[in-house]
Amino acid sequence: MSTARLPALPLAKLFGSSVVDQALLSAANFAAGLSLIRYASEVQYGYYILAFNTMMLLTTLQGTFIGTPLVIRLPGLSEVERRQWLGSLWRDQRRLGIAAGLLALLVAGGLWAWGRLEQPILLFVAIPFVLAALYREYFRGVLMMYHRPHAVLLADTCYVAVLLAGCWLAIHSPFAAAIVLVASTVGAILSGRGLGAHLGDEIDWSSRGGRLYEIARVGFWAASGGVIYWCFNQGYNMVAAATLDLAAVAALGASRLIMMPVNLLSAGVQRQLTPLASSWLYEHGARRTLRRLLAFSAGIGALTVVYAGLAWLMRDWIFLSLMHKDFPQRDMLLLLWSVLFLLMVMREPPTLVVVLRQRFRLLTMTTLVCAVLSLACSYLGMLRLGPMGAVIGILVGEVGCCVAVGVLAWREVRADARANAGADVREGGGR
Repeated sequence: MSTARLPALPLAKLFGSSVVDQALLSAANFAAGLSLIRYASEVQYGYYILAFNTMMLLTTLQGTFIGTPLVIRLPGLSEVERRQWLGSLWRDQRRLGIAAGLLALLVAGGLWAWGRLEQPILLFVAIPFVLAALYREYFRGVLMMYHRPHAVLLADTCYVAVLLAGCWLAIHSPFAAAIVLVASTVGAILSGRGLGAHLGDEIDWSSRGGRLYEIARVGFWAASGGVIYWCFNQGYNMVAAATLDLAAVAALGASRLIMMPVNLLSAGVQRQLTPLASSWLYEHGARRTLRRLLAFSAGIGALTVVYAGLAWLMRDWIFLSLMHKDFPQRDMLLLLWSVLFLLMVMREPPTLVVVLRQRFRLLTMTTLVCAVLSLACSYLGMLRLGPMGAVIGILVGEVGCCVAVGVLAWREVRADARANAGADVREGGGR
C-alpha cells in the first residue's frame, strides 16, 4: 500500500484514470438530470433530487463510517488480515442493507395504503436505487484504496451505458424520474457485480461479520462529521421543499447541475488522494503532506475557475437551448454556485491532514457549527430572497468551514514540529 515513492508517470496515470472516470460519471449524471429537466414535470424532478440526495447521504455515511477507518488501518494489515477485514465488513453491510430495505418497504407500503404518498412509484423505486448504490460504492471504494482505477473505470462504463439507456427511455415516458432511478439501480447492480468479481479472492467472502463494530468508535465520529457536512451542503433542498416549493428545489438543482462536473472531478481526485496522503503523512509528516495537498488544491481550483468561466459565457445556451428552462434568478444562482464550488474543491485536499490524524471530534464540532449557521442563513435567506438565499446561506457556512480546516491543519503541522524538536533534544541528550 505504500505510495509515497510512486514515480511521476504512474501517478499521472493513476489520477488520469480517475479524472476520466469522474468525467464519465459526471456526463451521465448530467444527462440524467437534463432529461428530467426537459421532459419531466418540476414535481417529478424535485422528487428525483430528493431521492438522489438521500442516496448521496447514505453513501457518504458508508464512505466515512467504513472507508475512512479502513484507509487508516489497511497499511498496517497483512494480506490475510485485509481479506478478512474486507469480507467481514461486506457481510455486516449486507445484513444491515437487507434489514433496512425491508423496513423501508414496509414504511412505504403503509404510507401508500393510507394515501399519504403523492408519487408512490418514485418512493418504491428509490429504495432499491439507494441499496444498489451502496452495494456498488463499497467495492468501488476498496478498488480505489488498492489504486486500481482502471477496473473501476471499466465497471463505471457499464453503469453509465445502462443509465444512458434509461435516460433515452425516460424521454418517451410519463414516468421519466422512475425510469431513470430504475436504470441507475440496474446499472449499479451490474457494476457492483463486476467490481466484486474483479476483487475475487482478495476478499474473504466466507469471513464472519463483526468488524463493523470494531471500527464503530472511529467510524462514528468520522460518519458524524460526514453526515453533518451533508446536512450543511445538501440540507438546503429539504429546507427549500418545506419553505418554498418543489419548483424552487428544481431551480436550485438545475443551476447546481451545471457545476456538478467540478464536484465529481474533485470527488474522484479525493478518492485517489486519500490513501496517497495517508502514506505521505506516515513517511514525511504533516508539513510536507500539507504542501502537496495545497498543490492539488491550487490545480483543482484553477480548473474550476476555467470551467465556471466557460459555463458563465454559455449560460444562455445552457438554460434556454439545452435545458429549455428559464428559472428566476438563474444567473445569480449560477454565479453563487460557482464561487461555492471553488471554495469546496480547494478545501477538501487540506482536510485530509486533519482526517488522517483522526481529529474527528474537532472536525465534527466545527462542521456542526458551520452546518447550523449555514441552514439558519439559508432559511432566513429563502424567506427574503427566494432560492438565491439558500445558496448564500451555504456560502456563509463554507467560508467558516474553510477557515476552520485551515486552523486545524496548521495545528497538526505545529504539533509535528514540536514533536520533532522534542525528539531532537532527547537524542542530543542521549549522546
